[in-house]
Amino acid sequence: MIFDPVFTWFGWGFVVLALLTVCIIPAVRGAGPRWKWFARMGVVAVLALALARPGIPIKSSTEEYEAQADVYFVVDTTTSMAAEDFDGDDTRLSGVKDDMLALAEEFPGTRLSIITFASTAATVMPLTTDHAAFASAVDVLAPENSLNSKGSSITDAGDELEKRMSANDEDRPENKNVVFYFGDGEQTVSQDPDSWASFASDIDSGAVFGYGTAEGGKMRQTQPFGSEAGIGDTGDGNQPGLGDSDDDAADCGSDDNGSEGEYVQDQDGNPGISKIDETNLKQIASDLGVDYHHRDGSGEISSVYTAPEFDQALVKKDGRTTVDEYFWVPLILVFAWIAVELVFGVREYLRLKAITPRRGATAGSGPGQRGGPR
Repeated sequence: MIFDPVFTWFGWGFVVLALLTVCIIPAVRGAGPRWKWFARMGVVAVLALALARPGIPIKSSTEEYEAQADVYFVVDTTTSMAAEDFDGDDTRLSGVKDDMLALAEEFPGTRLSIITFASTAATVMPLTTDHAAFASAVDVLAPENSLNSKGSSITDAGDELEKRMSANDEDRPENKNVVFYFGDGEQTVSQDPDSWASFASDIDSGAVFGYGTAEGGKMRQTQPFGSEAGIGDTGDGNQPGLGDSDDDAADCGSDDNGSEGEYVQDQDGNPGISKIDETNLKQIASDLGVDYHHRDGSGEISSVYTAPEFDQALVKKDGRTTVDEYFWVPLILVFAWIAVELVFGVREYLRLKAITPRRGATAGSGPGQRGGPR
């Protein structure tokens, strides 16, 4: 049994206390039959139960049709994705977001997931068929703050992706795995990128999408609250803003949920430039056995990737909880008492009407008597 009061518990208590006071005071003073006031106190208690909205939680199972595919979006959120060289002077991440939403529309009824990587890799959206929730998660994606960056590898998300695919394959072994990779290919740690060929056989479709230009783009620093944006060093000694040190550049401003600041500068005081590394991106695509596409905002993503069709399966989903409410049961007793009160009221009205003198009658006059002087 659970309770969900119509008001807050404070409001519920105030209403109940006020109604009880209205009943207790006349009962103590003896205004009318006391049994009626005690009965009314009982009705207030019953009304209090109704206002508390008692209910019984019930776990229900539903069945829904799902496309037999799990789609993973692996997104580079290092600070170089704030570089302003996508479709003019937009940030790279703004282009990624548009492409992610467009791709999601190509996969109706499928489960979608988002894995991001910067200094660390994490699943920010577990697999879900709620595409509205997916869109909300895409909307809040932002480049890593430069103060938190320590350099990263473009293949840092590999372990997280493989782990998630393995776990979900046990849950839905018949589902196909689709993987999309979005990034600029800049490696900001000293070691070479890892190979993803070891789990390529688990991937049925997908693509690698590259963002940025060979000329590169400038990045704005993030302005933390109450402090000036700083410039740090990468783990391999590079200075921020150089082409191979994107993680020490600060993330961009208003387009990607950050505050707009000054452009990152290199060690010579010039604006730092981040450049795309398509060689690395093409290697990831080769390891996964999928195609690579450079994205510059000149065309719809559907022009370079066509989603395959997947079988539909009726899936049983457990764990959804509904509540059967029973506030109406005590309300029946309350309305019954209201009817009783109406009967009492009508009877009292008729009684008072019967003993009220007729209009025009004179006190002390009787039959055969005439008023006035003789």
